[in-house]
Amino acid sequence: MSFSESQKHKEIRATLRALEKCFNSLETHRFDYSYLLGYRVIVLPMDLDGSKTGPKFFTPCPASLLLDPDDEYDRERTPYDDFDSVKSFYRRPIDCAWNMISYCSYYVFASDLNSKDNIHGKWSSISIGDKPFTGLFEYNSPEYGATKAVEVKDGSCPHVKAMIYNNLDGDDRQLLRGEIMITLRLIRAQFRRSRFVEHITAPVLLFSFMGPQHARIIEAYFNGSWLVMRPTRLFDLRKKDEALIKTFGQWYLGNPTGDTTVLWKL
Repeated sequence: MSFSESQKHKEIRATLRALEKCFNSLETHRFDYSYLLGYRVIVLPMDLDGSKTGPKFFTPCPASLLLDPDDEYDRERTPYDDFDSVKSFYRRPIDCAWNMISYCSYYVFASDLNSKDNIHGKWSSISIGDKPFTGLFEYNSPEYGATKAVEVKDGSCPHVKAMIYNNLDGDDRQLLRGEIMITLRLIRAQFRRSRFVEHITAPVLLFSFMGPQHARIIEAYFNGSWLVMRPTRLFDLRKKDEALIKTFGQWYLGNPTGDTTVLWKL
């Protein structure tokens, strides 16, 4: 790190490293919210309805800028697979997650390509696997991984977004190991970069997909004392939900916000 790194920045890096080491040593794959309090992780609710419990560090782009993921959209592209239309062999959590990521990531790409407003222009793709963005996959069962991630193109702030898969069914009372490990590694990656030495908050927005064809969005940041994880409720996508898919697209293509040179309260 640069010699200009503040003591607070060093302390946070050390704490994040210790947290990652701790969770990496655990054999648990699902974590009850109350259990996580013993590991400096606090889970708070988040909604996407424009209320005060919405994301603190990310804003959605206008819905009018995106395509409508309707039947006409599907006729021109790979259609959405409802859960019941898929053979039982391909209904594993990891298959459900991959199918949803494939559809949603292409929908984001198609909407950006169709727009005249360069709605994805503020973001650039992260080369997953290259330093410092390593350790974002687990190949032993139950697998997890980040298939797509973006950062702010001009490097002005440390915000990161990622689409991740989990080979587990979701539960509104639990976070999954992959959600926590990927969050910690993304935050740590940003804290290791000299361009962000003056930033002491590194917000992450996860689009987390799992079984049985469910998904949620999680905003996460470290506030100096706690790893704050703010999941939405689990959304049921076993049947296509055009409004929800469009909402996911709005948040993935939206802008960063918030002062990341200070620590935020819960």
